[in-house]
Amino acid sequence: MVVRGAEDAAQRRGYNLLLCNSDDILEKEEENGLELLLSKRVDGILLTKTAGDLRPSLRQMIKEVNIPFVLVMRTYPQLTKDAVAGDDYQGAYEAVRHLARAGRRRIGLVSGPRKVSSARERYRGFRDALDAEKLCFEPQLVVEGDYRIESGFRAGHALLSQRPDGVYVANHLMTIGLLKAAGEIGLTCPEDFGLVSFVDYPWLGVFRPRLTTVELPKHQLGSEAAELLIQRIEEDNSAPVLRKLQPELRIRESCGFGLFVSAAQRDSSISESAPTS
Repeated sequence: MVVRGAEDAAQRRGYNLLLCNSDDILEKEEENGLELLLSKRVDGILLTKTAGDLRPSLRQMIKEVNIPFVLVMRTYPQLTKDAVAGDDYQGAYEAVRHLARAGRRRIGLVSGPRKVSSARERYRGFRDALDAEKLCFEPQLVVEGDYRIESGFRAGHALLSQRPDGVYVANHLMTIGLLKAAGEIGLTCPEDFGLVSFVDYPWLGVFRPRLTTVELPKHQLGSEAAELLIQRIEEDNSAPVLRKLQPELRIRESCGFGLFVSAAQRDSSISESAPTS
């Protein structure tokens, strides 16, 4: 949807979109992506930056070609300060606070690779939400993944063995891996742990329970990034822009809110009816 948003905006303005996929691998980003596009003399580049710094020779090539860049989803100020991203901090903050409101007290995190800006911001939102809810931060309840299914599976085994009662997963693919690990361990959601995942997709509706997610405006991200890049191509030399688009917390069943509320009501009624000494 991000790519579709960029393509729709580009075509409206008379530009074509060429797509290169780095697979989040720095060498592939440099050789099969940036070098290729620069050699084709493109007018500008939208980039979702992988972890790691560009090699000096490529930085020099970018300087000599002198075309505009706009970053999408992640920031990398060493290249450009023009970027359009979701508010990853706020999304994580709201996700963890929702888990706390559902009665979850030991909340764990499966994070992305903290060498990239999105993962760092989601981690920061996680920590601040724990503080806001006066919950303890337990380092053993934080496992770093790489945004892929297999890393979510490994993280699921490592994290769920610690028996957190709430989990925030920093992207949808790692959520799939974590749920696979939970099935192998014999844990169920939301009975054993509440769950919030980052980024929503229609096919997540087939999961049971239906997953509570933090949704980013994906099409808008791509569209606004392309519009900003075209402004730069057409010689808009105004100050650099960092646009943060607001996420939406989509509440469904995976946090077990009703389950915990019912338990609290039951405990309250028992204590009220108990004889006093």
